[in-house]
Amino acid sequence: MDITNQIEKYINSQNQKIWNELEPNYQFNFIYNPLEYSWGGKTDGTFATIITPNTTIDYESFTHELLHVYLDYLGLSPYPELIYSIKGENSMGILLVGSDLILHLYNFCSHKKMYPIYKEMGFSEYNFVNQRISFNQHDLDCIKKGFSSNGKQSKYIHQFIGHSLSLMNNVVDEDKEKCQNYLREMKLLNKDLFQIVEDFDTNWNNATDLNLTEVFLPFEESLENWLVKNNLTFENHYCRQLIFA
Repeated sequence: MDITNQIEKYINSQNQKIWNELEPNYQFNFIYNPLEYSWGGKTDGTFATIITPNTTIDYESFTHELLHVYLDYLGLSPYPELIYSIKGENSMGILLVGSDLILHLYNFCSHKKMYPIYKEMGFSEYNFVNQRISFNQHDLDCIKKGFSSNGKQSKYIHQFIGHSLSLMNNVVDEDKEKCQNYLREMKLLNKDLFQIVEDFDTNWNNATDLNLTEVFLPFEESLENWLVKNNLTFENHYCRQLIFA
Protein backbone atom coordinates (compact mmCIF):
# COMPACT_ATOMS: atom_id res chain seq x y z
CA MET A 1 0.00 0.00 0.00
CA ASP A 2 1.38 3.37 -1.00
CA ILE A 3 1.45 5.67 2.05
CA THR A 4 3.78 8.30 0.60
CA ASN A 5 1.27 10.98 1.57
CA GLN A 6 2.04 10.13 5.21
CA ILE A 7 5.81 10.39 4.99
CA GLU A 8 5.95 13.82 6.63
CA LYS A 9 4.70 12.19 9.86
CA TYR A 10 8.04 10.39 10.10
CA ILE A 11 10.08 13.58 9.97
CA ASN A 12 11.05 15.05 13.34
CA SER A 13 13.60 17.49 14.71
CA GLN A 14 16.30 14.82 14.61
CA ASN A 15 16.07 13.83 10.94
CA GLN A 16 14.65 17.09 9.55
CA LYS A 17 18.02 18.37 8.31
CA ILE A 18 18.88 15.26 6.31
CA TRP A 19 15.34 15.10 4.94
CA ASN A 20 15.64 18.70 3.75
CA GLU A 21 18.81 17.76 1.89
CA LEU A 22 17.42 14.61 0.27
CA GLU A 23 13.83 15.55 -0.52
CA PRO A 24 14.63 17.92 -3.43
CA ASN A 25 16.88 15.29 -5.05
CA TYR A 26 14.69 12.18 -4.89
CA GLN A 27 11.16 11.15 -5.63
CA PHE A 28 10.27 9.24 -2.48
CA ASN A 29 7.88 6.30 -2.38
CA PHE A 30 6.79 5.12 1.06
CA ILE A 31 5.23 1.65 1.02
CA TYR A 32 3.41 -0.24 3.76
CA ASN A 33 3.71 -4.01 3.32
CA PRO A 34 2.64 -6.17 6.31
CA LEU A 35 4.21 -9.21 4.65
CA GLU A 36 7.71 -7.77 5.06
CA TYR A 37 9.78 -8.97 8.01
CA SER A 38 11.44 -5.62 8.66
CA TRP A 39 11.98 -2.15 7.26
CA GLY A 40 13.82 -1.85 3.97
CA GLY A 41 14.71 0.58 1.24
CA LYS A 42 16.47 1.13 -2.05
CA THR A 43 17.37 3.83 -4.51
CA ASP A 44 17.18 3.69 -8.29
CA GLY A 45 18.52 6.81 -9.88
CA THR A 46 16.49 9.66 -8.45
CA PHE A 47 13.81 7.34 -7.04
CA ALA A 48 13.98 6.29 -3.38
CA THR A 49 11.67 3.66 -1.90
CA ILE A 50 11.24 2.98 1.81
CA ILE A 51 9.19 -0.01 2.97
CA THR A 52 7.66 -0.44 6.41
CA PRO A 53 6.07 -3.65 7.80
CA ASN A 54 3.68 -1.70 10.04
CA THR A 55 2.01 1.68 10.33
CA THR A 56 3.48 2.60 13.70
CA ILE A 57 5.38 5.87 13.46
CA ASP A 58 8.95 4.72 14.05
CA TYR A 59 11.40 7.58 13.73
CA GLU A 60 14.44 5.36 14.37
CA SER A 61 13.70 2.78 11.66
CA PHE A 62 12.61 5.41 9.16
CA THR A 63 15.79 7.40 9.77
CA HIS A 64 17.89 4.24 9.41
CA GLU A 65 16.48 3.72 5.90
CA LEU A 66 16.78 7.43 5.14
CA LEU A 67 20.49 7.18 5.96
CA HIS A 68 20.88 4.38 3.41
CA VAL A 69 19.48 6.81 0.84
CA TYR A 70 21.81 9.51 2.16
CA LEU A 71 24.90 7.33 1.64
CA ASP A 72 23.81 6.65 -1.94
CA TYR A 73 23.37 10.41 -2.36
CA LEU A 74 26.90 11.01 -1.06
CA GLY A 75 28.35 8.50 -3.53
CA LEU A 76 28.58 5.08 -1.89
CA SER A 77 29.73 2.54 -4.48
CA PRO A 78 26.66 0.78 -5.95
CA TYR A 79 26.23 -2.89 -5.08
CA PRO A 80 26.63 -4.07 -8.72
CA GLU A 81 29.95 -2.21 -8.87
CA LEU A 82 31.13 -4.11 -5.81
CA ILE A 83 30.17 -7.42 -7.43
CA TYR A 84 32.00 -6.43 -10.60
CA SER A 85 35.18 -5.66 -8.66
CA ILE A 86 35.63 -9.27 -7.53
CA LYS A 87 38.50 -10.77 -9.52
CA GLY A 88 39.80 -13.86 -7.75
CA GLU A 89 38.53 -17.25 -8.85
CA ASN A 90 38.50 -18.75 -5.36
CA SER A 91 37.41 -15.67 -3.41
CA MET A 92 34.55 -15.23 -5.87
CA GLY A 93 33.29 -18.63 -4.78
CA ILE A 94 33.49 -17.68 -1.12
CA LEU A 95 31.86 -14.29 -1.51
CA LEU A 96 29.22 -14.91 -4.14
CA VAL A 97 28.25 -18.50 -4.83
CA GLY A 98 25.76 -20.08 -2.47
CA SER A 99 26.17 -17.27 0.04
CA ASP A 100 24.81 -13.85 0.90
CA LEU A 101 28.15 -12.89 2.45
CA ILE A 102 28.81 -10.19 -0.13
CA LEU A 103 25.43 -8.59 0.61
CA HIS A 104 26.19 -8.80 4.32
CA LEU A 105 29.51 -7.04 3.74
CA TYR A 106 27.87 -4.31 1.70
CA ASN A 107 25.25 -3.72 4.37
CA PHE A 108 27.92 -3.72 7.06
CA CYS A 109 29.89 -1.06 5.19
CA SER A 110 26.79 1.12 4.93
CA HIS A 111 26.05 0.75 8.63
CA LYS A 112 29.60 1.60 9.64
CA LYS A 113 29.37 4.97 7.89
CA MET A 114 25.73 5.56 8.89
CA TYR A 115 26.03 5.02 12.63
CA PRO A 116 28.04 8.16 13.54
CA ILE A 117 25.44 10.30 11.73
CA TYR A 118 22.58 8.42 13.40
CA LYS A 119 24.16 8.86 16.84
CA GLU A 120 24.87 12.55 16.21
CA MET A 121 21.15 13.01 15.50
CA GLY A 122 20.48 11.92 19.07
CA PHE A 123 19.03 8.46 18.46
CA SER A 124 19.81 5.57 20.81
CA GLU A 125 22.33 2.92 19.82
CA TYR A 126 19.83 0.31 21.02
CA ASN A 127 17.54 1.15 18.11
CA PHE A 128 20.10 1.35 15.30
CA VAL A 129 19.46 -2.23 14.15
CA ASN A 130 16.60 -4.64 14.86
CA GLN A 131 18.67 -7.06 16.90
CA ARG A 132 21.66 -6.69 19.17
CA ILE A 133 24.63 -8.98 18.63
CA SER A 134 23.55 -12.42 19.81
CA PHE A 135 26.82 -14.29 19.20
CA ASN A 136 27.39 -16.92 21.88
CA GLN A 137 29.57 -19.88 22.84
CA HIS A 138 27.49 -22.25 20.73
CA ASP A 139 28.17 -20.12 17.63
CA LEU A 140 31.88 -20.10 18.41
CA ASP A 141 31.96 -23.87 18.95
CA CYS A 142 30.19 -24.45 15.62
CA ILE A 143 32.77 -22.35 13.77
CA LYS A 144 35.62 -24.18 15.51
CA LYS A 145 34.12 -27.53 14.57
CA GLY A 146 33.58 -26.39 10.99
CA PHE A 147 37.21 -25.35 10.54
CA SER A 148 38.36 -28.77 11.68
CA SER A 149 36.10 -30.73 9.30
CA ASN A 150 37.20 -31.88 5.85
CA GLY A 151 35.50 -30.38 2.81
CA LYS A 152 32.87 -28.43 4.73
CA GLN A 153 34.66 -25.23 5.66
CA SER A 154 32.83 -22.84 3.30
CA LYS A 155 29.90 -22.18 5.61
CA TYR A 156 32.19 -21.50 8.52
CA ILE A 157 34.48 -19.16 6.62
CA HIS A 158 31.36 -17.11 5.81
CA GLN A 159 30.36 -17.15 9.47
CA PHE A 160 33.85 -16.31 10.68
CA ILE A 161 34.03 -13.21 8.47
CA GLY A 162 30.48 -12.04 9.13
CA HIS A 163 30.53 -12.57 12.89
CA SER A 164 33.99 -11.04 13.29
CA LEU A 165 32.88 -7.84 11.58
CA SER A 166 29.70 -7.68 13.65
CA LEU A 167 31.64 -8.17 16.89
CA MET A 168 34.18 -5.52 15.87
CA ASN A 169 31.39 -3.02 15.26
CA ASN A 170 29.15 -3.50 18.26
CA VAL A 171 27.74 -0.11 19.29
CA VAL A 172 26.10 -1.01 22.61
CA ASP A 173 28.41 -0.27 25.54
CA GLU A 174 27.16 -3.04 27.81
CA ASP A 175 27.93 -5.63 25.10
CA LYS A 176 31.51 -4.50 24.48
CA GLU A 177 33.24 -6.79 27.00
CA LYS A 178 31.40 -9.85 25.67
CA CYS A 179 32.26 -8.91 22.09
CA GLN A 180 35.93 -8.36 22.90
CA ASN A 181 36.15 -11.74 24.62
CA TYR A 182 34.73 -13.50 21.57
CA LEU A 183 37.00 -11.53 19.25
CA ARG A 184 40.01 -12.84 21.15
CA GLU A 185 38.68 -16.37 20.69
CA MET A 186 38.15 -15.80 16.96
CA LYS A 187 41.69 -14.50 16.58
CA LEU A 188 43.07 -17.59 18.30
CA LEU A 189 41.00 -19.78 16.01
CA ASN A 190 42.55 -18.39 12.82
CA LYS A 191 44.98 -15.51 13.22
CA ASP A 192 45.60 -14.96 9.49
CA LEU A 193 41.95 -14.83 8.47
CA PHE A 194 41.16 -12.63 11.46
CA GLN A 195 43.87 -10.18 10.37
CA ILE A 196 42.38 -10.00 6.87
CA VAL A 197 38.98 -9.12 8.32
CA GLU A 198 40.45 -6.64 10.80
CA ASP A 199 42.42 -4.86 8.05
CA PHE A 200 39.26 -4.56 5.95
CA ASP A 201 37.38 -3.06 8.89
CA THR A 202 40.20 -0.61 9.65
CA ASN A 203 40.65 0.46 6.04
CA TRP A 204 36.94 1.17 5.60
CA ASN A 205 36.84 3.03 8.90
CA ASN A 206 39.72 5.24 7.75
CA ALA A 207 38.45 5.76 4.19
CA THR A 208 37.94 9.44 3.45
CA ASP A 209 35.36 8.84 0.72
CA LEU A 210 32.70 6.23 -0.03
CA ASN A 211 34.52 4.42 -2.83
CA LEU A 212 34.04 0.91 -1.49
CA THR A 213 35.86 -0.76 -4.36
CA GLU A 214 39.22 0.72 -3.36
CA VAL A 215 38.88 -0.77 0.11
CA PHE A 216 37.28 -4.00 -0.98
CA LEU A 217 39.86 -5.06 -3.58
CA PRO A 218 42.77 -5.45 -1.11
CA PHE A 219 40.47 -7.47 1.16
CA GLU A 220 39.41 -9.70 -1.71
CA GLU A 221 43.02 -10.19 -2.84
CA SER A 222 44.11 -11.11 0.69
CA LEU A 223 41.23 -13.55 0.99
CA GLU A 224 42.18 -15.10 -2.34
CA ASN A 225 45.78 -15.58 -1.17
CA TRP A 226 44.63 -17.08 2.11
CA LEU A 227 42.40 -19.59 0.32
CA VAL A 228 45.22 -20.68 -1.97
CA LYS A 229 47.68 -20.93 0.93
CA ASN A 230 45.26 -23.18 2.80
CA ASN A 231 44.52 -25.31 -0.26
CA LEU A 232 40.91 -24.12 -0.41
CA THR A 233 41.02 -23.67 -4.16
CA PHE A 234 38.58 -23.95 -7.02
CA GLU A 235 39.84 -27.38 -8.02
CA ASN A 236 39.49 -29.19 -4.71
CA HIS A 237 36.44 -30.74 -3.08
CA TYR A 238 35.87 -27.69 -0.90
CA CYS A 239 35.19 -25.35 -3.81
CA ARG A 240 33.32 -27.93 -5.90
CA GLN A 241 30.96 -28.38 -2.97
CA LEU A 242 30.54 -24.62 -2.65
CA ILE A 243 29.99 -23.88 -6.33
CA PHE A 244 27.68 -26.76 -7.22
CA ALA A 245 25.63 -26.89 -4.04
